Amino acid sequence: LQRACADAGVANASALLAHARKLHNGDDGRSTKQPAEAAPLYAAIAAANSTSLVSLDDACAAATALGHMYLQGDGVQRDGERAYDLFQRAAAFGAPEAQYALGVLHAAGFNAPKDTPLAMTFFHFAAEGGAVGAQLALGYRHLLGVDAPKDCGKALLYYSPVAERVVSSAQRLRGGKLLEKVRLSLDTPLGGGGKRGADDDVIQYYEHSARKGSVDAQLTLAHLNLHGARGLVPDHARAFEFYSRAAAAGEAAAYSHLGHMYAQGMGVEQDNATALEFFRKGAAKGHAPSQNGLGYMYMQGYGVAQSHSKALQLFQKAAERGNAEAQFNLGAMHIAGLGVRKAHDKALHHFTLSAHQGHTLALYNLGQMHLNGLGTAASCPVAVQFLKAVAERGPWGSMLMEAHDGLLGGREEAPLQLYASLAEGGYEVAQSNVAFLLDEHYMASPDSQVVGLSGEALAQRAFSFYKAAAAQGNVAAELRLGDYLYYGHGVPVDLEGAAHHYRVAAESRDAQASFDLAYMYTHGLGLPSDVHLAERHYDQAMDASADAYLPVQLALLELRLVAWWQSHTGRSDSPVLAARRLLAAAWARGWGIGAGEAAE
Repeated sequence: LQRACADAGVANASALLAHARKLHNGDDGRSTKQPAEAAPLYAAIAAANSTSLVSLDDACAAATALGHMYLQGDGVQRDGERAYDLFQRAAAFGAPEAQYALGVLHAAGFNAPKDTPLAMTFFHFAAEGGAVGAQLALGYRHLLGVDAPKDCGKALLYYSPVAERVVSSAQRLRGGKLLEKVRLSLDTPLGGGGKRGADDDVIQYYEHSARKGSVDAQLTLAHLNLHGARGLVPDHARAFEFYSRAAAAGEAAAYSHLGHMYAQGMGVEQDNATALEFFRKGAAKGHAPSQNGLGYMYMQGYGVAQSHSKALQLFQKAAERGNAEAQFNLGAMHIAGLGVRKAHDKALHHFTLSAHQGHTLALYNLGQMHLNGLGTAASCPVAVQFLKAVAERGPWGSMLMEAHDGLLGGREEAPLQLYASLAEGGYEVAQSNVAFLLDEHYMASPDSQVVGLSGEALAQRAFSFYKAAAAQGNVAAELRLGDYLYYGHGVPVDLEGAAHHYRVAAESRDAQASFDLAYMYTHGLGLPSDVHLAERHYDQAMDASADAYLPVQLALLELRLVAWWQSHTGRSDSPVLAARRLLAAAWARGWGIGAGEAAE
């Protein structure tokens, strides 16, 4: 440890840990990550946990970080057993993040035996220690009754502190890394992304267009640099440069953003007078965000005499144009009685409009209003759903982007581990993505191992994650649950269960689910044979998707055959299934095997 400190030019283990983190994660994302150089430093700190050279907290933090590196193959050879051992050592000393990591492994059954009671124990201790992931995991489980009693009060207990952290950060009104939630599907197995170089090509195209004077390209580059997206990290100075170019061309959106940057001191020295100048330029053009920005300056009295009446007028103009921030500000004025009479019902209305556009503070305020019965009937479940939505907007959600980056880089284990961590915390998109990746692996190469699973165990875990996503309203997951039960992937064949999931998906206008239900009605599979209901569902499939037209027309020919068969034989089964049974019996007689085996 002392040699490592000397080589790194630092005085002690705490400084060495900070240096290792900088190598591992990069300097605020601006320098190249060097995980291979960080790993031996983490190892040296973790190994010295029983000496006076390192604090217990630092040793546990290093062991946990190294555990994640081994788990994901990040800078070291992937080793699930080594990762588990490191987590276990840190967890034994009460390290919350290590306890949470063990909870995820046992809950998901990845590189460890699936053990729900043990996972819940780890989650409980980790949550008590302040691990956000564990608080999300327990909040989610108590909200929906997953592996725990359904208890809204307990869900509220776990979600509230996490949501408050998110709101505290959002109230600082600073630009930050944009969290992109990428959903994987058969149509977009990489979430619509391409190879790693694709983002570089896009950025180069925009930069070329911006140099040529394209205002749209200048705005796009400014937005990407302000929030961080397409592989870029937030860079306020560069964002300011591109907004300034667009503003020189008279672009109202650039005026608004420059106003906010001057008002908040983002990339420039804070200056209310200049902020007001830009907001006024944009507002004069009827630009809603500029009107909102100017209204906020009047509401707070920043650089102008405070005037709630002027603020109200500007917010109303911007809100009428659909500006979510203005809608939120109107709600805030009505709930506080600023320039208007206090009115909780009007505040609720404006917060709802803003929340529909994803405004974080509006979502939080709606949660508090539903919890306390302000402007609406009190409802704990509704309140907790809003707080859950807020809690999932924290920086920990960046693991979704890390996982997607890993997929684009051709990795499989690391994205699965990252998605699983959020999936166990109740992120529906992560649950869906874990299920999809396990599903794809099972269908392509079921005998090869991934995250310690192979064969039917892969299908069982995919089924479990599809079930979790479906419980949160994922229609595509309902469809796959039906498929798994129909074909018996990882679970016993259950035609009635398959029909149930297809029906749920069909009620949300899923064309494939309607088609599958029609087929089951046609042949009496898990449902009574009914040509009329079959035809109705085939029609629904065509209504839901134009792509269903040709398959449905072919299926209707088969349906006509079934209808003719039933009307002329008086039987209620399908001629196709009857023919299969006859062939199976003939096969059994000819080869001396059981009819059941022949049918299989």
